[in-house]
Amino acid sequence: MAFCSNCGKVIPDGMVCDCQMQAQNNPPAQNGGNKKQLIVIGISAVAVIVVLCLIISSIGGGYKDPIKDLVKGFNKNDMETMLEATMPKDAIKELKDDIEDEDEDWKDVIDEANDYIEEAKEDLEDDYGKNVKLSVKFLDKKDVKKSDLKKLKERYDDYYDAEIKKAYKVKIEMTIKGKDDKDTEKGWLYVVNVKGDGWKVSTYGDESGLTDFADFF
Repeated sequence: MAFCSNCGKVIPDGMVCDCQMQAQNNPPAQNGGNKKQLIVIGISAVAVIVVLCLIISSIGGGYKDPIKDLVKGFNKNDMETMLEATMPKDAIKELKDDIEDEDEDWKDVIDEANDYIEEAKEDLEDDYGKNVKLSVKFLDKKDVKKSDLKKLKERYDDYYDAEIKKAYKVKIEMTIKGKDDKDTEKGWLYVVNVKGDGWKVSTYGDESGLTDFADFF
């Protein structure tokens, strides 16, 4: 007769205790399995974070971008960046097609516009000195009133055949600074979320969307 080393139960010679059989049939999980499980959990957590970021972005996280792009476009003499900050992509493409239909080169038109920005900055250098630059600080954001949102939707439908999903009034502080002097102005800009095209700077009275921006300087 023998005794089980695990539970002390008497077992016949040549036999195996029930508790030992159970252990053989249900081996403990290997470290590799645990690691694999942790990796799956980690990937799932990252996926959740990505989805949350996308949701937050779609709610309104990118509304500052077109205003930043306007400032960047001005500082770099880059009219294309400024256009992309204010007009839907399809509208820019249509504008480009119209120009080329008139046997004009799109690049030449853009270069001419870039030269115009540079000349405007040279005029500003009389007041502020060399190396004039713009910077922007965001102060506040408000939902647009229903009546104003209706006007914006009608405007974008008429001008661009585009649909507005959301709109904000954004209060900004714009600073223009040169080597000798600087000036700061505060004001409001409209930004709109165009379906399928993201956020754009908009105004009521100017198809280009630059009227209110230009008022800062």
